[in-house]
Amino acid sequence: MDFEALDSASTTLIWYTLYFLLLTTILLYLTVRNDHGRKVIRLPPGPPRWPIFGNLLQLGPLPHRDFANFCEKYGPLVYLRLGSVDAITTNDPDMIREILLRQDDIFASRPKTLAAVHLAYGCGDVALAPLGPHWKRMRRICMEHLLTTRRLESFTEQRAQETQHLVQDVWSKTQAGEVVNLRQLLGAFSMNNVTRMLLGKQYFGVESAGPDEAMEFMNVTHELFWLLGIIYLGDYLPVWRWFDPFGCEKKMRSVEKRIDEFHMKIIREHKKGQSQNAKGKIRDFVDVLLSLPGEDGADHMDDTDIKALIQQPQQTHLQ
Repeated sequence: MDFEALDSASTTLIWYTLYFLLLTTILLYLTVRNDHGRKVIRLPPGPPRWPIFGNLLQLGPLPHRDFANFCEKYGPLVYLRLGSVDAITTNDPDMIREILLRQDDIFASRPKTLAAVHLAYGCGDVALAPLGPHWKRMRRICMEHLLTTRRLESFTEQRAQETQHLVQDVWSKTQAGEVVNLRQLLGAFSMNNVTRMLLGKQYFGVESAGPDEAMEFMNVTHELFWLLGIIYLGDYLPVWRWFDPFGCEKKMRSVEKRIDEFHMKIIREHKKGQSQNAKGKIRDFVDVLLSLPGEDGADHMDDTDIKALIQQPQQTHLQ
């Protein structure tokens, strides 16, 4: 028997055990110290919490049911500690009315998640920006330059063209005896209407920007939407980000770079088109944004704000 190898393995195991115990002791000490150092605040009742993890370990694959059970057990308003994040949950209509109507300004902002920071230009778009002057300005721009009746009517001809293309595609496939994939055709029809109004581009059909650009647009947009929808444990346990075992944050950075490059290409093309004074071209949303003044007296809007504004309608369309 190799006693030296056995002794070495035992020593390594002992060191790992001591390291784990030391780390656990430090974390428990910090947790207890923070709890004692906090100002005493009257909080709603809630389930008992584990150190570090809080109530995360009490949530299953259907957390909304767990929240409902907590409300049944502890009352209409329940306090939860999700890792390092304070949260409340309720199923009482009066409480919901209080939160959504009477104290809407307090609860209106979305949580600043890691996905929102990486994929929404630092929480800069309309959906994820915190309530404040920036959000109000972004919302006003959308309401005045994108969602008005006049703006929608200006693209009536483009919508009619897309409708004609849709009917022709269905008819040609029917005549050829092919199976008609309505999900694919209607998805392309809807996406073309959105992108022509936003970006001045058609990504599917005869006048499309090309299959490579269309595929990149679809792939990166779907990945963006998926990453914004996942629940990332690092938002609740900062220590999780040190390890990132599933590579979520790495994926976010990759998609962030791809979507930013895609949007910058769109902006450069529009700036080039403006310099060439293209006549007869209907101004899309990017053209409008490039003509608007920026914040704090700037002559033009910042490129980051423009990218955040054109990204939000794409996400809304996919939802």
